[in-house]
Amino acid sequence: MKLKFSIFILSIFTSIFIVPKAQAQITPTPNDANTIVNQTGNTFTITGGTQVDKNLFHSLQKFGLNENQIADFVTNPGTQNVLGRITGGDASVINGLIKITGSDANLYLMNPAGIIFGSGAKLDVPGSFTATTANGIGFGDNKWFNGFGDNNGSSVLSVLNWLKTNLETFAGIFLQPLLTSKHLFKLKFRL
Repeated sequence: MKLKFSIFILSIFTSIFIVPKAQAQITPTPNDANTIVNQTGNTFTITGGTQVDKNLFHSLQKFGLNENQIADFVTNPGTQNVLGRITGGDASVINGLIKITGSDANLYLMNPAGIIFGSGAKLDVPGSFTATTANGIGFGDNKWFNGFGDNNGSSVLSVLNWLKTNLETFAGIFLQPLLTSKHLFKLKFRL
């Protein structure tokens, strides 16, 4: 009986003091990737970004959801992949719904500070979902879409412009999740 009580007290202590609460906030990174976030009630609508071929890039400073909140990534019908980076240095705590509307795109979230999915987290993503705490995503020729800070000494837009110029050479960027949202989240890229 003492062991069960001790585990119960430890569980309460952990949930109160150790597990971070969601920031309940989604904000774009200023002057980076042209991401726009509008909040109406419990819904954060994420638009804009930078479209490169069939890939849509977003840069967010903060990304967190409480229960009953929604993050809606709005895309064009031809978008295959949405890549979002969280740059603010805080872990993303997700207890709400993440969804994509407008296409059957895959969603890739990168936050080097961490991504925590709580018991209220839900996904409505028509394609694959991948989350990573990697520091960056490499695209060849030493060009990086970094998880935080500058990208090769300049903004995300210069990296994305490089991709626009060189994408034809590579016949596209193929994003392949190793595991889906029902498993661990990892990311593998092939050029």
